Amino acid sequence: MLDSDSSPAVPPLGNDKMTGGNILIVDDLPDNLLFLATLLTDAGYDVRKVISGQMAISAAQAEVPDLVLLDIVMPGMSGYKVCELLKANAITRNVPVIFLSALDEELDKVQAFQIGGVDYITKPFQVVEVLARIETHLKVGRLQAQLQQQNAQLQQEIDSRTAAESAVQMLNQGIEEKIQERMTLLKANHAELLQQKTQLATALTEEHQQTAINPQHPLVLSREWQTTIAALQTATQRLLTSKTPRSKSDDRHLAILDATTRRIPQLMQQALSVPLTDFPTDFQPIAIDPTLLCRDLIEQFSSPENLHQITFVPWGKAPGKLSIDPVLLQQALHHLLDNAICYSPPGGTVLLELFYEPTRLILRIRDEGIGIPPEEQVQVFSPFYRASNVTSSPFPAGFGMGLALAQQAIDLHQGTINLQSELAQGTTVTLTLPLTLATEP
Repeated sequence: MLDSDSSPAVPPLGNDKMTGGNILIVDDLPDNLLFLATLLTDAGYDVRKVISGQMAISAAQAEVPDLVLLDIVMPGMSGYKVCELLKANAITRNVPVIFLSALDEELDKVQAFQIGGVDYITKPFQVVEVLARIETHLKVGRLQAQLQQQNAQLQQEIDSRTAAESAVQMLNQGIEEKIQERMTLLKANHAELLQQKTQLATALTEEHQQTAINPQHPLVLSREWQTTIAALQTATQRLLTSKTPRSKSDDRHLAILDATTRRIPQLMQQALSVPLTDFPTDFQPIAIDPTLLCRDLIEQFSSPENLHQITFVPWGKAPGKLSIDPVLLQQALHHLLDNAICYSPPGGTVLLELFYEPTRLILRIRDEGIGIPPEEQVQVFSPFYRASNVTSSPFPAGFGMGLALAQQAIDLHQGTINLQSELAQGTTVTLTLPLTLATEP
């Protein structure tokens, strides 16, 4: 039915109008089809016309329209049934349906909306109303389609991100497990190496206690000991050069292990070169500057492997070159500094001070180590004597020869050696030598 005052002429569209779109018109009355088709075609829409419900279903499935204008009262299949079938099909489910109804026809609005209709237009048609309702629902349909597309993209991004996060989490978990396995192996190797080193040091001590050692009859290292030392050094180097991630604590323990492993041959050589009853008595003083001697010695200890802070502080200047045996003095200071480092915690400070007095030269070595029990402070100058608390040091203990050799070197200079120590606070060893100016040649 057409409005007698209506005309198919299309009014101009405002700037907010959106033209274009595929519209399927379903009506069994040819006049209605012609009016609506002409109106919408002139408005810029693509229009298809069918005269029955079955034709509407086939046309919609063949080419999904953007909107359906659907007459309610038709022979064979009602508009309600057509709408139900369109909404039941996944292909046409989201197509908006506007029902067409004459004023004298019964329109069940509730049913129309319940089965999926979005609006209705009554006959006779009002041109402005028809175009406005169609344009409104096309806009809504486009916005819904965009929203669905955006939601699908968002869901895809969420799924991708969730999958990526799960993959990263699994990767991190795998890395952590590998690191933990490597750390466990590293700690086991570290403990085994320390045990082997301790056993080797114990074996050396026991052998020297049972053997009279002198310069005319030196012991030769057995092939078994050389092999053991080489194995320790090789294993330590492999751990140091391994690319497996380590904690700072592991790096510190490895550095200690490397330093002490390198020290084993020195300890063995020291033990093999020292007699029990006949210390060297060769005293050959020359003109030297004690300050330079001390600086050179400190440089020997200032290596990346050393975890301690070695500091040298000279107080005053020498009145000239002094008559001193540099070999013996350097040997004494070397043993004392070595003891200070060995029995101090990693990162501790070892201080060497040099004092010039009118008649005396004083050297003082201070550490922050484990200290020496009061009742043992006299005995520590005996050859091969080690204090009872040396096992509390993180470094393997030596053979108890450092203080004995230092005392012998100072005795040859007609000097004295004094020791002050407090448990858990540190030890101070003071060397006092006669200040004798060297005779100019």
